[in-house]
Amino acid sequence: MDKELEMFYQLYMRRKSIRRFLKKDVEEDKLKRLLNILRRAQSAANCQPWHFIVVRGEDKERLNPVFTTKGFRDAPLCIVACAEPRKAWVRKADGRNYAWVDVSIAVTEMIGAATAEGLGTCWVAAIEPAKVKEILGIPDYIDVVAIIVIGYPVRELKVEEKDRKPLEEIIHWGRW
Repeated sequence: MDKELEMFYQLYMRRKSIRRFLKKDVEEDKLKRLLNILRRAQSAANCQPWHFIVVRGEDKERLNPVFTTKGFRDAPLCIVACAEPRKAWVRKADGRNYAWVDVSIAVTEMIGAATAEGLGTCWVAAIEPAKVKEILGIPDYIDVVAIIVIGYPVRELKVEEKDRKPLEEIIHWGRW
């Protein structure tokens, strides 16, 4: 395996959900790179049915009550990932709307980029979307998918084993 490919896989082996952050701001250049990754992400039929709200400073303080985990309140930066279902591609066969899938793809790519930047992230879904909408003035027709907390982790990101199902339980070859 060449060095670049090895680095790519090591990046994803280091990635983990971070729940404790240093009180250190994320630099503007890093933030801009992360936002550009969100913008460039793939989406079904290139519909891009997403909106991302960058929340920091006083706005972050107003959002802190939605977090049930204290460590998330210390993260200096949040990105509220939102879907706009009316702008999404819909699969004709079953009417499945891909807005949430598209948002998830963009966020996952950004989380990988954040790891490469030395930042920790956590995808926070344990929130009350209505409360988030009220605090941030999000319109009714927009879905709050998740809040991604971002910052410098208290501990260095390193490769650690994770409790995961064995491949034999999740991979099917040719048929179920």
